[in-house]
Amino acid sequence: KNYYKGGFNNKINKREAALILGLKETSINKAKIKEAHKRMIMLNHPDHGGSPYLTYKINEAKAFLEKTVKY
Repeated sequence: KNYYKGGFNNKINKREAALILGLKETSINKAKIKEAHKRMIMLNHPDHGGSPYLTYKINEAKAFLEKTVKY
């Protein structure tokens, strides 16, 4: 399967976190996580008409990837 069916997993994993932030799984580092998080939050923040749930998932993805990436 080379496509993403949609929806979220019950427990976040590296693939889903990367998809949420728009990153490639193979080239993730802390700088890319920070940049992607900022971009996604600016587009989806509830104060600017975005979804609180999507903001939660974006923050969850950032936290998960920061724990798994060493540099």
